[in-house]
Amino acid sequence: MSSQPTISKHLDKTVIRLFIVVFLISASVFAFRYTKYKPCEEVDFRVLSKELRQGELIKFADYTDNANSWEWKFGDDSEVSTSKEPLHIYNKPGEYTVSLLVNNICEKLEVITINEKLFVIDSTKLPKFKLPSTIDFGETITVQDETDNASTWEWYFGETGNANSTSRRAEYKYKEPGLYTVSLVVNGDMKHISKKKINVLPTEDETSKIEGIVTNTKTPRVTKRKPLDEINKNKEEDNASKTKPKAVPFISDGDFRNKIMLISEEKLNANAFSEYLCGEINKSIVVNGKTTTFLVFCETIKGKNLKIRDLTVYRDKGSNCIKTVTINHRKFGIF
Repeated sequence: MSSQPTISKHLDKTVIRLFIVVFLISASVFAFRYTKYKPCEEVDFRVLSKELRQGELIKFADYTDNANSWEWKFGDDSEVSTSKEPLHIYNKPGEYTVSLLVNNICEKLEVITINEKLFVIDSTKLPKFKLPSTIDFGETITVQDETDNASTWEWYFGETGNANSTSRRAEYKYKEPGLYTVSLVVNGDMKHISKKKINVLPTEDETSKIEGIVTNTKTPRVTKRKPLDEINKNKEEDNASKTKPKAVPFISDGDFRNKIMLISEEKLNANAFSEYLCGEINKSIVVNGKTTTFLVFCETIKGKNLKIRDLTVYRDKGSNCIKTVTINHRKFGIF
């Protein structure tokens, strides 16, 4: 009977000793962590590279006070970096969430946008032709392509927006004086377009004609009755014109640009361009040197702060139907 109290007393001492050992171990771990702990009120890391582009080296750096350990995650399934100032390359464009854990306690997340690799124009692929800086109004301009290995040509003399010639050697006579842009596309390569300016100077006769129209405002108006044959002829021409298909309306580069801006402001949609594109709103266009479709471009720029630097419209020869468009705009992570 006396052995049971002895065993109970022995177990009580064992439990107490075990509790003391666990307490001492916990206290030691806490004391070690306390001595090693360095507070970090706010993680301060920065992206030091100016251009965030696909395939380019990007430098990150941490400026957090009392930091002695780092864990960088770049949001693209790459390995964790433990450097204070790591370097990283993103292989694809898009948005990535970068996280930095400092001292195993403090963390900061930041979303960065990686733009597509910048398209670099190959100067060796640009068409070559000579163009005088000025000509007199009424003169015929003659140009000839000097590009090696060229098999097709599209000359745009800037007055109509259409392709005015499709041969290596082209001639053109301007209908009005003014400053024009002559463009040449070789082998259908819309990314490499050569553009040169030409100033069509008004002649003295043309200047006098314009001044006469402005100053001679009091010339009496004489109305002549048309002969019956001429009236019948006009009626026949009117009837013939009614049977012709409706022409594609012309839109200038400036008006086209303004409508694009309205799409970015979500005041228009791509269907507003249907009549100018002959009903094909999904035509291929070139944006910042990259081929895409007009419909995709319109959907992409909605709600964006679009800044167009340059826009040129190209039309089929003998028609106002738009063939393609080249657009260069400020980058905002789309193209």
